[in-house]
Amino acid sequence: MSPIYRWIAAGAGLLVAGYLVWYFQAIVFYILIAAVLSLMGKPLVTLLRRIRIRSWAVPQWLAAMATLAVMLVVIYVLAVTLVPVVIDKIDQLSSFNIDQLTTALSDPISRVEEYINNFLPDNNFSIREYIHTQVGPLFVAANIGSSLASVTGWIVDLVIAVFSVSFITYFFLKDDRLFFEGVVILFPSKYEANIKRALDSATTLLIRYFIGICIEMFVKLVCITLPLYLIGLEFNTALVIGVISAVLNVIPYIGPLIGALAGCVIAMLSPVPGVPMGSVLFQMIVVFIIFQLIDNIILQPYIYSSSVKAHPLEIFIVILMAGYIAGVLGMLFAIPAYTVIRVFAKEFFNHFRVVQKLTEKI
Repeated sequence: MSPIYRWIAAGAGLLVAGYLVWYFQAIVFYILIAAVLSLMGKPLVTLLRRIRIRSWAVPQWLAAMATLAVMLVVIYVLAVTLVPVVIDKIDQLSSFNIDQLTTALSDPISRVEEYINNFLPDNNFSIREYIHTQVGPLFVAANIGSSLASVTGWIVDLVIAVFSVSFITYFFLKDDRLFFEGVVILFPSKYEANIKRALDSATTLLIRYFIGICIEMFVKLVCITLPLYLIGLEFNTALVIGVISAVLNVIPYIGPLIGALAGCVIAMLSPVPGVPMGSVLFQMIVVFIIFQLIDNIILQPYIYSSSVKAHPLEIFIVILMAGYIAGVLGMLFAIPAYTVIRVFAKEFFNHFRVVQKLTEKI
């Protein structure tokens, strides 16, 4: 076959593969989630495999099943703990009167309006009117009811997804080479050794990264929930704010800001009796700022730099580029994707100086 026909065949193969990935995107998504969970569970499987009772050792299948059971129990406990709280907050939203918000913040709103109108005298800007026209419809009970109705529509899909991911995760844990072998067969046999070395290196880095992310989320959950509870918020309210902040913290840079704003909104919907709302919001902002400093100085350098062995500035530029290309979703997957790209670049393009520089710590 001439080179031109080989390129045509390769291009056609890529188009067919891309179409199949798009058509079966849900299944591909399940496989990727299972792969991530198997990476996170691999250290526990390894630990269980080291257990010895005389001549008996824990078999691989039992270690995989126990690890999967631990993951499901953790997810179940989180769901049982958080779902009732979230439902309670939704109920509060459905009965929320937007006038409560403007009344609670009347003093700061007046000061901001005065400053804006002094700066722009012909503007006649009113924050109260903006809140009533733009924010108020979000809290209409009919809108929230329709949202709940739409949620019930994908409950069956959620059950199927949980079962599918659990099933695939078990086999990835049971045979930790299964996913890798599926990747290896996509490449010519002459590159098999290179692909396996790259996958082994990427696995080690990604395991450290995902475990670090889980630790960071747990630390933020505790460091946000407890201080907010101590300043007077109800524990359920503080817990919801802590969970939202911890989950959004996964999104680099903008996630913590969105989490803080969402937390302040939830706090305004759940006022502390006898405490001015301005005082509560000020203390909340202080809590978020203190944790963000801890996160930026201690946690993130260890997770982003040490786990994936990349310079913080390098990580920052990659996240910005990913955000420009694919928005928030791109920022979310920027570091794992960049880690895999670096590992494969070192394996196949290490003769370039720029690749040598970017991968020298791997």
